[in-house]
Amino acid sequence: MKLLRYFSLKQLSFFFWLILLFNPHISVAQEIEKPNPLTTNFSSDLIPSIDREITPFEKKRIRNRIDELNNLAGAELSQGNDDDAFSAWYEAINLSRYLGIEAEIKMINQVGKVAWDKSRNQDINFLTERLNIIENTATENKELDEDFLAILIDAHEVLHNIDQSITLNQSNLEIARNNNDTDQIKSSLEKLGNLYLAKFDYYSAEPIFKELLEIARQNEDYLGEGIYLRKLAEISQALVNPANSVKYKEELVENGLQNQNLASLAMLKIAIGDDYKSLNDPQSASQSYQEAFNTAWSNQQYAIAGDALKKLGKLYQEYEQWDSALQIYQELIKIEQQSYNLYGLMNTYDYMAIIYQQKEEENQALQYWQKALEIARHLNYKEDYFFNKISRVNEE
Repeated sequence: MKLLRYFSLKQLSFFFWLILLFNPHISVAQEIEKPNPLTTNFSSDLIPSIDREITPFEKKRIRNRIDELNNLAGAELSQGNDDDAFSAWYEAINLSRYLGIEAEIKMINQVGKVAWDKSRNQDINFLTERLNIIENTATENKELDEDFLAILIDAHEVLHNIDQSITLNQSNLEIARNNNDTDQIKSSLEKLGNLYLAKFDYYSAEPIFKELLEIARQNEDYLGEGIYLRKLAEISQALVNPANSVKYKEELVENGLQNQNLASLAMLKIAIGDDYKSLNDPQSASQSYQEAFNTAWSNQQYAIAGDALKKLGKLYQEYEQWDSALQIYQELIKIEQQSYNLYGLMNTYDYMAIIYQQKEEENQALQYWQKALEIARHLNYKEDYFFNKISRVNEE
């Protein structure tokens, strides 16, 4: 029994060793939680052993040591020794604490960028924990002013701590409102809005961008107005609110006309048409697609003009307005031939053949599928699809 037990233990040890060897995601070290080097006791020969102010000479020595550690960390990082690099940086951060909060947060910022780029989640947590301690201490000491908040916000944004960034920006916005600081109000609102979008919180983002839109209009800031209208249109689309989406896009069209920014108008009109289609308003959708085509054609945006016609043709096809759809597709063929868009031409022939088949005009359907097959053979694409379509028509 002893011998059997001995071999069983040995076998277990062997299998455990194999698991560690071949699975890089498992290690004994990972079982042990590493203490945060920024919250444990720190000692250095450069720091006085008694509680007193640091002298200018001592500060200079600390700065020199931080520079040395920074250079060492950079060298270790370039050689792939990431753990050694971060050990050096942690010592530098701990030393920077004695140069003031701003110096420490600046170091955290620097190291945080590398931690994020290297996907070092544990280090991101260490840095975040230290930032939270700094924030709590400043709050208790009533030192959390506008300037302090700004550098804390930057540090959390570097670490991609969205929730903390939102909370701090809300505090910053409250201070700015109390001080009636219009520039800071706008800046805080923009940051808040983009942070909400980053976490897909569209319901919270919407009122933020509405306020920014109002500010832009009060200041006759047409460029800003266009930016915020576009954001609100995107939010409405994400919230599946096509009615609001149409409203903001129509206002965007007016904004573009005011600023002579005509390049994006045709695309906007297509998007408006899509929204009207979602609202089961085919007449308004048709009008928007036609306006999109006219705008794109006049601006020589032939690809966009083709997209508008395709949307319009599909709309007529969906509502079984066969003759109107065929007329649109005939115009689309001219654009695709002019732009040598063989894929588009092949697909348009297919659309027309399907309509003629719906109208029970088999000869016309056959003619357009044969045209599509010729292009398909040239492109070596969808040949079987068109061959099967033609075969079925011939069998009937």
